[in-house]
Amino acid sequence: MQIVLKLNEVKIQSYSYILFILYSVFSFSCKTDHSNTEFSENVLITDSLDYARGFSIQKKNDYTLVTIKNPWQGAENIEYKFVLVKDGEKVPSLNDNIKVIRTPVKKVICLSTTHIAFIDVLEETSSIVAVSGKNYVNNPKIEERIKKNDIYDVGYDNSLNYELITSLEPDLVITYGVGGHVAGYNQKLNDLGINTLIIAEYLENDPLGKLEWIKLMGELYNRREDANEYFDRVKAAYNKLRGLTEDVKKKPKVLFGLPWKDTWHVPGGNSYLAKMVEDAGGDYIWKNNPSRESLPFDIESVFAKASDATVWLNTGTANSKNDIVKVDERFKQFRPFQQSAIYNNNLRMNKFGGIDYWETGLVEPNIILKDMIKIFHPDLLPEHKLVYYKIIE
Repeated sequence: MQIVLKLNEVKIQSYSYILFILYSVFSFSCKTDHSNTEFSENVLITDSLDYARGFSIQKKNDYTLVTIKNPWQGAENIEYKFVLVKDGEKVPSLNDNIKVIRTPVKKVICLSTTHIAFIDVLEETSSIVAVSGKNYVNNPKIEERIKKNDIYDVGYDNSLNYELITSLEPDLVITYGVGGHVAGYNQKLNDLGINTLIIAEYLENDPLGKLEWIKLMGELYNRREDANEYFDRVKAAYNKLRGLTEDVKKKPKVLFGLPWKDTWHVPGGNSYLAKMVEDAGGDYIWKNNPSRESLPFDIESVFAKASDATVWLNTGTANSKNDIVKVDERFKQFRPFQQSAIYNNNLRMNKFGGIDYWETGLVEPNIILKDMIKIFHPDLLPEHKLVYYKIIE
């Protein structure tokens, strides 16, 4: 219990003064470990973020406070707080629910390939000691180290190899979670004395919001200026491209995805993909849905909604029209099928099926936007050749 009293030129009687002294002594003696005059958010300077909503960064001279907010689908009023303290600096006294991460981190485990892309931009891939799903990595530097057995595979979700993770003695395991179960294995790692940090860029509803998580990575590696410079450069390029489509009149109606086991998941109308379609001068058929998360539909519902779609994107593992027909013969009736307006985002894919769109594409939203503009309005970018997308024939 901590009580701060300020007396400001007030005349008090002797009896009141004695009571005040006794009360102050009592208050001080009752102070617990959770109280902290040093660690006060009131003295922190909050860094402004342009697009990201899933985290915040607050700076003080000797530490940085990071707050991660609602880091999985359906999460509400969930926050995780971390204090980043540079090596050699004194750790402030903290509440028990605030974890300390020493920076720069030197040994990191990535449980998503998207984390690799962030780290690569900062030229810190040498810090990665293990990944989850090594066969799906596209980064050439990491692939080479995997071949040399210099990087380990620690498994997935509920099948994580905790013994291997512990033996590697990482400074940090960077995690992610589609559902709340991530909290369980994060806690298990914490109980083993291992720091974890949830990165939830996939929940951002703007492609530049996803990219802006690089600023958090910059804090972890003490590469703040580099992270900010990269973000600003890509943001400028993205916004310049977006300006090309501001006056387009004819916008193609866009459909995403392919069903899996009779369920078709499509991006919500408030998702980053819906935003990117808009920025590229397209008309997303579920644009009026308020969700930022993926939406499950049965195939019949999608057929009814997608009857007037003119462009079809992100068709899963399909590499030909025959692959699509194998899923359902009725797809032959779709206008994009008949007019050869199907494009998949797997042009850059390794031999195991790892798609670079979901890895490097995270830090190159401007290039993905270029691809979409080329698909929707080829006359606006006549010289551009598709980088992440390919036509399905």
